[in-house]
Amino acid sequence: MLRTVVAVFKGPAQTKEALEEIQGESLANSKISLVVRQDFLRQRNFAEEIASELSYRPVEKNLDLFNAWLVQAPPFDIPNLGVTLAAGPIANTLSHLPDGAGLADALLSHGLSGERARHYEHEVRTGHYLVLVETEREKVNSVANALSSFGGRDVEKWSKELEHPLFPAH
Repeated sequence: MLRTVVAVFKGPAQTKEALEEIQGESLANSKISLVVRQDFLRQRNFAEEIASELSYRPVEKNLDLFNAWLVQAPPFDIPNLGVTLAAGPIANTLSHLPDGAGLADALLSHGLSGERARHYEHEVRTGHYLVLVETEREKVNSVANALSSFGGRDVEKWSKELEHPLFPAH
């Protein structure tokens, strides 16, 4: 059974270091998602794999800092956030939400409570990077520790079967 670990980061450098650790230890593989408002993205000089076939317009800003680890959807407008970039499985979830649904609605499908989903949506709205990792139960503590040790805040572990965090990592 997959568990979800969520964290917010202040910027791209901390986020990248945490994701490098998770990737290097094979803690989540392709189940890593990232969400950031386009206004708060800082560009870097790395190559990125972009799912441009999903877009009818060229992608001007992207998550190139994450060096092809995450397949990114083109920027799209999310209610309550504005133009947002998303990579990983959450991008697919966000792109298939009904009209008017936002990030908080997408997070509900990963087991988060409504209150915490709205909290994380607020964090993205104010410029933070949201990382969402789905992993096996045996690896959930390692993922949470990696996110925390590289500056992740509000690190929480969730299960789709429960309506509360399994244990917030501090």
